[in-house]
Amino acid sequence: MKRILWFIIGTAVGVYAVTRLKKRAQLLAPESLQQSAEKVASAIRHFGDEVRAGMAERETELRDALGIDTAPTEREDYR
Repeated sequence: MKRILWFIIGTAVGVYAVTRLKKRAQLLAPESLQQSAEKVASAIRHFGDEVRAGMAERETELRDALGIDTAPTEREDYR
């Protein structure tokens, strides 16, 4: 009876371990890594867009506060 109990416990642990290892292998698969990289790149692009929008908004606020009407068209090169 003890052997049957240990056989069942060993089988259950083995099935659990194999299931967990398959999930880990799928996470480390190239397709999964590609999707993760795409998500990170998308998040970085979105963050950059938000920063640029905030900068433009703040620049407009500062120009209004300082009474500057037009944005400079070219930067002057001081040498």
